[in-house]
Amino acid sequence: MKIILILLLLTQTVFANTDQDDRKVADLTVQELTETVRSIVQESIEKCVVAGNMEGRAVPLSLKVEGEVIAKMSCNFNQLESESD
Repeated sequence: MKIILILLLLTQTVFANTDQDDRKVADLTVQELTETVRSIVQESIEKCVVAGNMEGRAVPLSLKVEGEVIAKMSCNFNQLESESD
């Protein structure tokens, strides 16, 4: 839920910094909106670390691997604020 809120805030920031301040989201093309969301997600993920473990086994006589991954994603968005200062 926090990531969604941060994405919305970052979206507003991205649109505020463009030369086209009077454009609305509804006026964007699908490609423009896709690129904007992609850049916001990439910038957000750069501030995250994933830690976890995997337990599994290889299936005999095939290249298939079965298992379970348990992971936690931790993000520090304070880094984003301090880098922009």
